[in-house]
This record gives sequence, structure tokens and C-alpha cells, in this order.
Amino acid sequence: MTDIQNTLYPIAPELIVAITACVVLVVDPLLPRSSARVWLPAITVAGLVAALAAPRFAPVTGLYFGGFVNVDAFTTFFRAVFILLALFGTAVAPAYLFRKQVPEGEYYATVLFSTLGAMTIALSTDLITLFVGLELMTIPVYVLAGIQRRDRFANEAALKYFLLGAFSSALLVYGFAWLFGITGSTRFDEIAKSLQATGIANGPTIIALALITVGLGFKAAVVPFHQWTPDAYEGAPTPATAFMSVAPKAAAFAAILRVLVSGMGPLAVDWSSVFAVLAAVTMTAGNIVALVQTNTKRMLAYSSIAHTGYILAAVAATAAGPSAGAAVLFYVFAYGVMNLGAFACLLYIDLEGTRGATLDELNGFARREPFGALAFAIFLISLTGIPPTIGFVAKFLVIQPVLDAGYAWLAVVLALNAVLAAFYYLRVVVHMYMYDEETGAPLLVSSRLLSLSLGVSALAVVVLGIVPNSIYQWALDAASPVLP
Repeated sequence: MTDIQNTLYPIAPELIVAITACVVLVVDPLLPRSSARVWLPAITVAGLVAALAAPRFAPVTGLYFGGFVNVDAFTTFFRAVFILLALFGTAVAPAYLFRKQVPEGEYYATVLFSTLGAMTIALSTDLITLFVGLELMTIPVYVLAGIQRRDRFANEAALKYFLLGAFSSALLVYGFAWLFGITGSTRFDEIAKSLQATGIANGPTIIALALITVGLGFKAAVVPFHQWTPDAYEGAPTPATAFMSVAPKAAAFAAILRVLVSGMGPLAVDWSSVFAVLAAVTMTAGNIVALVQTNTKRMLAYSSIAHTGYILAAVAATAAGPSAGAAVLFYVFAYGVMNLGAFACLLYIDLEGTRGATLDELNGFARREPFGALAFAIFLISLTGIPPTIGFVAKFLVIQPVLDAGYAWLAVVLALNAVLAAFYYLRVVVHMYMYDEETGAPLLVSSRLLSLSLGVSALAVVVLGIVPNSIYQWALDAASPVLP
């Protein structure tokens, strides 16, 4: 019994999430719809809280399951991030799911399975475990995009996401196969040693690097592999969009850090410049297209592409030292909090037949829903990068290692893009506070759980923008295991 416990303790959070998902699926058919609205999110939240607390009661570190699982500071950080994102995605959903007659049990179970896949990525030590985690994370998100089955826009979003996702997964596994053929191993540490011995990138390693970059670039919505993002985000149910916009992106960057920074670190001189260019193109393209959007859901979709570019800039600078890795993790955490909150605010005006509120529908929002408008304004200001918010700290932490890595031009591009983004973010605030409310759309009755979730998130955005040291130190400690 002791041996079994010692073996299972390292993956206790993952086991709890998996068991919770199964319980939700079993309980769902047994409950009347009115009871399911209360009990299913309660079970989901209880399971996620238990998973978050599990490492406190059984703290373990090291390699397990024959070296396929690695529990370290990096794993602990991303486990917590994924669980917190799933908690928020669960808390804001009940009223919407009930109103739109979306199957609650399927929604919560899908979120849990996707979270389980993301957590598997964080604890992977080799290409096999990481790919299994990526697919376990991605396939449920395809389902989330089309879970509103009677909505043709949701069906279109899910189909586009699935087709492009399957193509990218094929490229990724092909790149992994090339890497295995070159190095003779799927373990990140052994891959790094083999590439270090080779010394320079040759034809096969460049092919493997290109395929892996394309595959992971799709998962993170890097330009030009971003085409699925706007349609998928716009067509999916809003709570699903909120979760989709942050959890898969965070998981993709966990995979990028594991594969490229840890496993292919010896080739950083070859891929860092490419990533710097991709970062500049991604943030610029995302912001420019977002400028002309009048639908806030689609605008936030393009802005999420721009934020991918900001995080990618820190990835390109990882050769500068631990501060770059910490910047990636800090930005992932900050982006998750503020972007989830921004999408969740659209639930106030998610009317039948709409694909998110237009700018005109937000006119006078502040006079009709003062609390919701204030939270939305805080999230948008943070996404812009205005102090004192966590978004400002995140951008500041990215710029410093980018400069240290010798990419002064990229730091300038990042700063200019932050100014460019201010136009379309603050334009929404102007419509909420300065336009006539009579031209705005009618609001839905907000739930207490939605208001509480937005309040906690908005408070965290401001407080962590003023005192970010604890999160930054946590990110710094978590980044050290993956840095070469």
C-alpha cells in the first residue's frame, strides 16, 4: 500500500481532476436540470480546489513513472495556473449555460479534461508525454467550441478549429519524429545533450525545428498560424471562449519552454532570432487587425494574438538568463487573469443570436451596470499595460530581458504596439462611460457568482500590479528548471 501511495502522490492533482470529471459525467444524468445548475459547478469547483490543495498535503519532487513524469517548481506553477483558470471558467458559466440550454455536465467535464491535459504538459519530461498532454488538452477544446450544438456559428468554429488543429498536430508529431531520429531519444535532457554534442544545426535539425515551431505556433496562435483564432473565439459560447483564450495558450507556452528552451536549448542561437521576428509580426498583426474590429469578442480575439507576440518576445530572450523565463511565466499568469475577466464581462450583453457585444451595444454600459463596467475597464486598462495593473508589470518584465538579449529593435516594437493597443482598448471604455445609454443593448440579469468572480479578478489585477514581488519570485523559481 505504501509503495502505491508513494507512486500516486506525485500525480495526485491530475488524479483528482480526472476523477472529478468522471463524477460530473456520472452525476449529470441523475439530476434534474434545476439541481444540475447548482450541483455540477459545485462538484467541479470542489474537485479543482482539492487538486489545488493536494500538493500541500503530499509535497513531492523528482522523477516518477520511469522518468516520464517530472514534478518540479515549473510543474507546480503551471498546475496552479491551469486550475485557477478552470475555476474561473467554471464560476462564470452557470447562468449562461442554463439560459442558452447548453449541457452543463458536458461543459464542466470538458473543461476538466482539458485542464488535465494542460497539467500533463507541465509535468512531462519527454516528447511522448508532452504530445499526449497536448492532445488531451486540445481535443476537449474542440468540443467546447461547438458545445452549443444548435448554433451554426459554434459548429463552424469547432470545425475550423478541429481541421487546422489536426493538421498542426500532424506537423508537430512529424517534427518530434525527426527529433527522435536525430538524437535517438525522446527525453528532453538527453535531446539537449545530443544537440550539444553536435554543436551546430544541420539540415535535419533545422527541419525538426521548423516542424515543431509550426505545430506549437498553432497551439499558441502565433502569426501566421493564427487563422483559426478569431472565428473560433467568436463562434464559441462566451464562457468557453474565455477558457479557450487562456488555458490552451498557457499550455502551449509550457510546451514551448519544455521542448525548445529545455530540450533544444543548445540550438537557441538558431531559433531565438526566428522567434524574435515571429514575436514582432504576431504582436503587430494582432493589434493592427484589432483596430478595425467593432465586435468586442472579435477584437479581444485579435488582441489575444498580440499578447502571444509579447510572451514570444520573452521566449526569444531566454538566453539572457532567468529573468526572461520568469517574464514568460509572469506574463502567462497575468494574461490569464485579465483576459479571462475581459471575456467574462461580455456575458452581461450576450444576447440571443449575437456573437458578442458590438461597441454600440456597450454604449452607456457604466450607467446600467456600474460594477461590470468598472471590472471591464480595469481588465482593458491592464491589457493595455497602464499602471498600476499587473499588465503593466508583465510588459515591463518582458522588455528588460529583451534588451539584455540584444534585441533593442524588438523592445521598441513592443513599446509601439502597446501604444497602438491603447486605442482600441480605451475606445471600449469611452463607449461604456461617455456614450448615451439609450443606444446600448439591454443587459442580462447578472448572477452573483459572475459578479463575485469578476470582483476577485479585478482586485487581483490591481493588487498584483502594485505588489507583484510574490508572483514574480514564484515565476523566477518556477522558470529555473527549464532554463539550459
